[in-house]
Amino acid sequence: MVDHAERVLDPIPAPPTWLRRRARSAARSLAWTANEAVLFPIVAFFVVGLLSNLPGELLSDSWLVVLGGSEVVQHGLPHQDTLAIWTHGREWVDQQWLAQLGYYGLYTLGGIKLALLGHVAAAGSAFVLALAAARWRGASTRSVCWLALPSIFLLIWGSWNARAQSMALVLFVVLLWLVVGDARKQSRRVFLVLPLLVLWANIHGTALTGAVLVALWGITYAIERRRLPWRSWLPRAATLCLAPFACLFASPYALDLPGYYHLMLTHGGLHDYVMEWRPTTPTLQTAPFFALAFLVAWLAGRCRERLLSYEKIVLALTLVMALQSIRSVIWFTLATLMLVPVALDGVLKPNVSALRFRLLNRALVLTSLAGIVAASAAVAAKPSSWVLSEYPNGVLAAVDRVEARTPQVRVFANEMFTDWLMLERPQLKGRLAFDIRFELASKAEIRRLAETRRLVEGWRNTVAPYGLFVLRKGPESDLATALLREPGARLEYRGHGAIVIWRPVRGPR
Repeated sequence: MVDHAERVLDPIPAPPTWLRRRARSAARSLAWTANEAVLFPIVAFFVVGLLSNLPGELLSDSWLVVLGGSEVVQHGLPHQDTLAIWTHGREWVDQQWLAQLGYYGLYTLGGIKLALLGHVAAAGSAFVLALAAARWRGASTRSVCWLALPSIFLLIWGSWNARAQSMALVLFVVLLWLVVGDARKQSRRVFLVLPLLVLWANIHGTALTGAVLVALWGITYAIERRRLPWRSWLPRAATLCLAPFACLFASPYALDLPGYYHLMLTHGGLHDYVMEWRPTTPTLQTAPFFALAFLVAWLAGRCRERLLSYEKIVLALTLVMALQSIRSVIWFTLATLMLVPVALDGVLKPNVSALRFRLLNRALVLTSLAGIVAASAAVAAKPSSWVLSEYPNGVLAAVDRVEARTPQVRVFANEMFTDWLMLERPQLKGRLAFDIRFELASKAEIRRLAETRRLVEGWRNTVAPYGLFVLRKGPESDLATALLREPGARLEYRGHGAIVIWRPVRGPR
């Protein structure tokens, strides 16, 4: 009896160390989710929006990035164009070859839908990291929410288009986070931007923006420490100013990149005729951007002590870029989302009635995560035809019929369809007039294309060598109507916004 009583009163063994660590980790995770609960619905709204709009994010750039990866795998890195008639033989610096390989790998594994999901993962990660950077910067959850909601609308311009730039969005956020972290507290971690720039230099041309941001911090760092002994700051400042630009040349196209960047920055045809390269002017659509820009300028003046000098420089630079071209609005938006919420806290009244209900917080988190999972499952269950709604099989069937009747026919197609056609029908390579790579075309050629669509005098000479036309309803409806009036012309297909026409080839008039 005594022995039994002693055994009953023996102390309960303590839980193993690993179990205690996991319990503490779980408790910290629960506390973190409770503090950030309001951000989860915003993230879910953005990601579910990306998933539900997947067919609308499949554009000409999406097909180009997959086609480019296919060309690299099959023929190696290109140096001269062989895909289009207008640009045949011209130098092609395929600077984003690594992003193309990534997209093509996803396309090979799971078709175009998996490639699009890779884009969603990249754009969604950039958004989440920008929110996390704002909270790390010291901003309240409330301020982050206030700026995140309008930012989503502006992010649509640049992130709701599956292309190489999607991967660059993540690199931009990580790079800016590292540099701002160094501006707040000096650390050798800032030099991680160098391998990051090497990667970025082979993914997208906006790596130049990243290099400029790092170099600007090097200049700011030197100015702020100019009164100290130069040996204490000059080597570090020089490295931050010069090494980022050296990283841009860590590419198979190293010797060709100066000409490439000069072309992309100064190509008159892109800036005059391609919508996303045009300056951002006040319209109803751009009103949210200008409202955000005025808010940022006002907060930078009103709460300037809350923003570091370097952060103000970043906001000013990205704002100028956004004003110069619509496609650059996304960089200003991401920088604003990361840096400005902490300044917004300076004008908002303290909120003592913040959301503190554990059950409600958990419900927000669980509902948001469930929404993302459900949307992902729904997209995975949909057939590939869902994302290909703008690229119907009827177009390919019509092209095949014409090919059977008229082998080696030349094709005049809208840029929306050109790279898709070459990917689906490789025999068309070298027989299409042009494709989405307008940077390879001259300003005169881009102008000629615009005038052809408006039926300006001389348009018949432009289309004279072509017997097959794959046009887009709306922008090219007038051109389609004029072609169908010609003797012998035949409508091969019409539907889903596409018009396919065949006609006997005639000489120029």
